Amino acid sequence: MFKNSNSKRSTRDRLLAAAGPVFARDGFERAGVREICTIAGANVASVKYYFGNKIGLYREAILAGVQELGAREPFPPPADIEAFLRHFLELTLIRRHNHPYLGGIMKHELREPTEVLGEVVQAVIRPLHRQLSRHLAERLGLKPASPEVARLAAFSLSFCANLETSRPILERIGLDFPDDERGIKAFARQVSDFILFGVTGRR
Repeated sequence: MFKNSNSKRSTRDRLLAAAGPVFARDGFERAGVREICTIAGANVASVKYYFGNKIGLYREAILAGVQELGAREPFPPPADIEAFLRHFLELTLIRRHNHPYLGGIMKHELREPTEVLGEVVQAVIRPLHRQLSRHLAERLGLKPASPEVARLAAFSLSFCANLETSRPILERIGLDFPDDERGIKAFARQVSDFILFGVTGRR
């Protein structure tokens, strides 16, 4: 039995709301369209009508989650690398972690990539990579487009993003993850020092 508030939502919105948690639990391949439709109170044909197919529904569920996080909006121009990392870590460690389904979907997506991953990279990761490249290039006295800077920026983003993926292990060996802005600020300083020492040999 669905609540009245659910019946007032459009079929498309109900499908998206139902799809996110199912894809987060099962991943794209194992998630069932029939289950999603049952939860949404919609018929299977409605997926084709609104989204074209299962991958279309999956794509829209991911992009809706990304928009909710504000990840598609440009970062405010950070004053330095630490400010950039503080913002990025807030996104990955707090906002994505607390999102009802996006973190779960992305864990599956990174293990078993679909065609949607390229769209997420283009919309979210490439702009972040360009910003971090500019900061690293300035610090190193190199051009932002140089292969060395591009690699270092990619390694740095990957390191920060995978802190969330590694969270269950790191928590069990005693690492306390920040859960507020103050904690993120201190954590970002440690991460920034670690990255900059690897990049330059100094903080």
